[in-house]
Amino acid sequence: MPEPNGVCIWFTGRSGAGKSTVAGELALLLSRHGRIVTTLDIVPCLEKRWFERTSEGKLIRKAFVAAAIVRHGGVAICVTVSARQETREAVRELIGASSFVEVFVDTPSDVCLMRRAARGQRPSASKRFKAAYRRLLEVVRFSRRLSYQPSLSPEVTIHGHSQTPAEAARTVFWYLVERRFVAPDDAQGCSSGEPANGELQTVSKSRP
Repeated sequence: MPEPNGVCIWFTGRSGAGKSTVAGELALLLSRHGRIVTTLDIVPCLEKRWFERTSEGKLIRKAFVAAAIVRHGGVAICVTVSARQETREAVRELIGASSFVEVFVDTPSDVCLMRRAARGQRPSASKRFKAAYRRLLEVVRFSRRLSYQPSLSPEVTIHGHSQTPAEAARTVFWYLVERRFVAPDDAQGCSSGEPANGELQTVSKSRP
C-alpha cells in the first residue's frame, strides 16, 4: 500500500476552547501510527517583515510552513484562533483543499473565559477587583461573540465542553483514517479501538 499523503489539520476556535490540548492528543495518536507530525502552535518571536507582524500575517506564515510540510508527505497540525472565515478559506487555497482538514473546536465563549481565568489570567482575588473583573467578563463575552466567526463548513466539528480531549482527538483521527491520511491497516492497532459511540457520525460531511 502506498504511503498516505501529507495533510494539514487546521484547528480553529475561540481562545481557551481547548485546541492545543486536543491537538497534543492527536499528535501522539498519529505518531503511534506511523505518521511524522509537526505541530505549529505558538508563532516564534522572530524578526519579521511588517506584514508578518499582523495577525493575518502570522497565519499566512504558519500556513506557508504547513504547506511545505504537506508537500513532503508530512502531517502539519496548526493550532490557531483564525477568527475570520475569509482567512481560513485563503489558507485552504494556499495549502490545497484536498490536503486540508479544518477542525472547528466549538466551545461556548463562557467556558473559554473560565478556562483562561483558570490558567492564571484572573486578576487579584481581592474583593475590590472581583466586581471589576465580573464587569470585564461581560464586556469580553460581548466582544468575543462579535469578533469570532464560527466555521461555516469544517470537515470536523468537536465540542470542547462535552468531549474529553482524548475523545475529540479520536474523532479527528478516525476522520483521517476515513480520508486515507492514515493507513487503515495501521489504524487497526489503535489502542482506542474502533470509533466509540458513533464518533464518525459527528464529522461534518459538508466538504468533499
